[in-house]
Amino acid sequence: MPGILKYIYLKVFKIKIGIWIFVFGFLSACEEATDHAIPDQVYNTIVVDAILTNELKQQEIHLSKPFSDPNGRPEPVSGATVNVTVNGFDVSFPESALTPGLYQTENDVAATIGQSYYLAVSFEGKTYNAVTTMVPVSQPVLPSFQFVPDTGLYKIAWNNPQYSPFEQAMFEADIRWGHLPGYDPEDTLTKARLLYYTLNTIDVSYIIFPQDKEEVYFPYGSIAVLKKFSLTDDFTNYLRALLAETEWQGSLFEDARGNLPTNISNGGLGYFGACSVIADTVVVQ
Repeated sequence: MPGILKYIYLKVFKIKIGIWIFVFGFLSACEEATDHAIPDQVYNTIVVDAILTNELKQQEIHLSKPFSDPNGRPEPVSGATVNVTVNGFDVSFPESALTPGLYQTENDVAATIGQSYYLAVSFEGKTYNAVTTMVPVSQPVLPSFQFVPDTGLYKIAWNNPQYSPFEQAMFEADIRWGHLPGYDPEDTLTKARLLYYTLNTIDVSYIIFPQDKEEVYFPYGSIAVLKKFSLTDDFTNYLRALLAETEWQGSLFEDARGNLPTNISNGGLGYFGACSVIADTVVVQ
């Protein structure tokens, strides 16, 4: 390389490096650790967590109260009256005798693609309503299991895109290995529930600069129940906002905090959704 060109190249290289150092130094300098007391607040409302599916089973609706402590546990809402109406037919969801805040159908039922479902929850003199529909789900590409030599264990490898202009979906892997020799089936460390999303938006904190996640490792012979859920546009907007408030926080380009969207009326929180599901059970090997 001629001397003058080499000199110019080095100067440009140094300028680029200097710019990046300045950018990251500036971003780092904007952050300052502070301790703020979180005020205790009483919210006179409920949180709805419900996904009806086309699986033939007892459909579930979870009700709880909001809480301000990020390390706290939700207090269940007990004593509510819960009904879902479809095609003019009311389906009651009585509360479980064993689990407060869990409301289930008395028999195994399945939701249907294309139907509208109307939720009504009555609690302490207030009524909360919501409506949702179910859209079809396309055939999934199942995740694979990658052996990690340093651990002698496996980890999951999602084989689905994070972004797709054609569909949006949620993937769930429920992995358990408590049945294997040397493991206690009652130990919570012998199971894991992992979620993965395909969204129709390009989110910087999810696709371009994702947060590092803790890897979950599991042994040969683990049983994995793999599911793919269809998502409507409204449900996707809710999940994306939830991710922005949780998993995506702390990234280089995190979203501004704000209230989550909801389809629950009368000041209710959470979301009432309906998803068609394709499920498969595999053994890790």
